[in-house]
Amino acid sequence: MNYGAESATARLWRDKAEIREQERNDARARAKIAEEKVAILTAENDRLASENARLRAQKGANPIEGEAETEMQMEALRGALIPLLGT
Repeated sequence: MNYGAESATARLWRDKAEIREQERNDARARAKIAEEKVAILTAENDRLASENARLRAQKGANPIEGEAETEMQMEALRGALIPLLGT
């Protein structure tokens, strides 16, 4: 009877150890996925920061040209919308 109790105790301990190992493996997998997502987001953030810097430099180089382009785009949009509003 004592042998059976020790065997059951050993099995319970082994089962708990396996569960902890599986939980640890799952946590590692989730951590790896999170690290990959962080790397992707960091790369995207860096790309956007570079694009912002490029656009700011471009705008700073000739602000009048940028304003003129915006005015032309607004006029083209106005011209396209006015006929639609009349119908």
